[in-house]
Amino acid sequence: MDILAALLSWLLLYKYAALFAIVYSAALLLPLPANATLLAVGAFSSRGYFNFWLSLALAVGANTLGDLTGYAITRRWGETVTHALRLHKFHFFSQLAEEFRTDAAITVFITRFASSLSTISNFLAGLVEVPFGTFLFYDLVGNFIEPGAALSLGYLVGDYWNDLSGTFETVTGVIAVAVIIFVLTRISRRIAKKYERPRKEK
Repeated sequence: MDILAALLSWLLLYKYAALFAIVYSAALLLPLPANATLLAVGAFSSRGYFNFWLSLALAVGANTLGDLTGYAITRRWGETVTHALRLHKFHFFSQLAEEFRTDAAITVFITRFASSLSTISNFLAGLVEVPFGTFLFYDLVGNFIEPGAALSLGYLVGDYWNDLSGTFETVTGVIAVAVIIFVLTRISRRIAKKYERPRKEK
């Protein structure tokens, strides 16, 4: 809560520049309470301190730019790191990369709602060279929905946004766990099917 209080003070002082910096940093890697910040911005918008639509545009832009930064880093240097750590020699890593590439669209989209998993997904998408257009499209769609929901809820509840902050974080945490289970289950089933085929042929 101390971090959030500091961010809100910075937000009220620097407004849109602070909003962009907070959301971008959270999307890239830093563990900042971006959702709680967006709830607050939504509440501030209802009081006229922020413009709702400008805030939404900045949040979507910052989120997407942060995701693209992570994607670009591993797209450029990921293979070097992978070979240095000898990850390419692990069969599971190869299978995971292959399945991620196969299900790139749905994986990129649903991980937008899984907080820290989104960052991991960005790095992995760059590493397995998911097409830029595919990544950008599904990233943008997901990034429009998530901050849009937080800003809208904050706008609707106004001064009571802080009371709902904990509940909102709990809900997003549950969604994150559900997304992780969904992705891992999907990948494990596809891998299992590939192993079943050679057995049936024998």
